[in-house]
Amino acid sequence: MGQGPANILVVDDEEPIRLTMSDLLRRRGYEVMTADNGEAALALIHQRPFDLLLLDLKMPGLSGIDVAKRARERLPDAAILILTGHGSLDSALDNLHLGVFDYMLKTSSPRDVLERVAAALQLQQEERRRQQLMAALQSVVGELGGGTSQPQQQSTENWIAVGDLQISMWNQTVRRGEQLLNLTPTEFRILACLAQQVGQVMTYQQIVQCAQGYEASSVEAAELVKPHMYHLRQKIEPDSSSPRYILTVRGTGYMLAASADTAVGRQNG
Repeated sequence: MGQGPANILVVDDEEPIRLTMSDLLRRRGYEVMTADNGEAALALIHQRPFDLLLLDLKMPGLSGIDVAKRARERLPDAAILILTGHGSLDSALDNLHLGVFDYMLKTSSPRDVLERVAAALQLQQEERRRQQLMAALQSVVGELGGGTSQPQQQSTENWIAVGDLQISMWNQTVRRGEQLLNLTPTEFRILACLAQQVGQVMTYQQIVQCAQGYEASSVEAAELVKPHMYHLRQKIEPDSSSPRYILTVRGTGYMLAASADTAVGRQNG
């Protein structure tokens, strides 16, 4: 995202949804273009860059996931939000490995839409700044004849160790032992938030605020976090049916255990 307003592409085959979303975003000051199908969306993507794509999950022809896959080749750092109905929520979550920032229900309030768009754009901007900083550091170290040792040293200073989990805040990667884990951006942010408060309970609302950058009611926050936590446990836990890292504090939230022993006697719901 440059100095001017962010460029957003809204793709939905339902005209009322498409018009409502585009009008809402334009009134907030964004530059908005629309498409009523996946093929038209890809044509626009090849014509100009976009900072954020708001994609309907289910459309005739190319689905929102199909568009996201192809758009990644052209716009590798664009923020992507998936718009979905209640019935297709699970399938949306299954595809967050594409680098999708988050999903939004079609029943989301205008405030929620604007907050998630703003949070996605902010994260994208921070990632671009991080990449620019890394490139600048590598360039400077190269000119000084130091090879790549300094960036590597910097990265080791930003690892958080929890049991045999190694969480890199610098390059946003997670390892369990020698295995590199394939987390979505949202899953990494949730894990990073818990790791920064290791051994302490975080409420559902605190997790949403930390990982997604917006406020939600306790009930809404729980609904948002639980599906992500399910998928996160599938990836980081040796046995997801008996978690040793991410522990549930029933009715409140979650805690990242400081050691495997902490998990004894805890409920895993």
